[in-house]
Amino acid sequence: MVVGGAVLTPLLMKLTFFSLLLVFTGSLQLTAQFSDTIAPAFGEEDYEIHRVNRWVSAPLVIIGSYASATRLRSLQDKPVITQIELDVLNPDDVAGIDRIALRQDFSKHKQAAIVSDYLFGAGQLAPLALFGWKKYRKDWINIGLMYLEAQATQGLFYGYAPFGPTSIDRYRPRVYYDEAEFDSRTNGQQRSSTFSGHVSTASTGFYFLAKMIDDYNPDLTGGQKVLLYSAASVPGLATAYLRVRAVKHYPTDTMIGLGVGAISGIMVPEFHRWWAKRHRTRAMVAPLYGGGAVGGSFTLHF
Repeated sequence: MVVGGAVLTPLLMKLTFFSLLLVFTGSLQLTAQFSDTIAPAFGEEDYEIHRVNRWVSAPLVIIGSYASATRLRSLQDKPVITQIELDVLNPDDVAGIDRIALRQDFSKHKQAAIVSDYLFGAGQLAPLALFGWKKYRKDWINIGLMYLEAQATQGLFYGYAPFGPTSIDRYRPRVYYDEAEFDSRTNGQQRSSTFSGHVSTASTGFYFLAKMIDDYNPDLTGGQKVLLYSAASVPGLATAYLRVRAVKHYPTDTMIGLGVGAISGIMVPEFHRWWAKRHRTRAMVAPLYGGGAVGGSFTLHF
């Protein structure tokens, strides 16, 4: 996604997924034998919030992460940009809204890139903040798997979507700066401006965090939810701003990344919440009295 040493960051993220999966899958055998046999007390209405089939989710995350990491490596092999291409570059060919990326102070681009890398990492770790509360810790395996699914989803968007770098060759803004080193301008990865993987990765983490808070706190008002998701948008927007300042992306590239992060971070757990609603079961036993007789009723709701 980025040039130089930073290009390894997304790959390291994918490798981290595999390491985390070893922990998750090792825990499955210890927990599944209890989760399938211990039923809620009769009449209890405390349904599971998200339905996660761990034996399905874990392999899907592994496959999705491997597929996106493989595609990411192939994107690093795009052909170099030739001198002829540089000679015919015309800033007027860039859409008006995106030309702001061609008017940055190039001397400050490195600092912007460094700070955006920090936000990139913070976004990946953001959902860990949930486990400071018991109500999230008790579901740590399901929450962890859903989060890995969300990040794998945004990785697949980046690698395979028709609006990503596999389908679209777009010069990064850096290519237009004569101040940039020649090799950094002509590197084949400079053809992968659309869309911003830094923004999609960071925003996936923060939107997922907000979605978990939303789902586990059904008493939140509409106004509180607006504030929650608005706050979750701030780190992604900050990352977007910094990626433009770092002459890595155009504004439209970062907005696509923000949208991908929102879809991945919110809709993946929403799917599991919807699935839980469709498969809710509740058993109730109630005593019956009448006419001197005593009996009982059994009701199953599903």
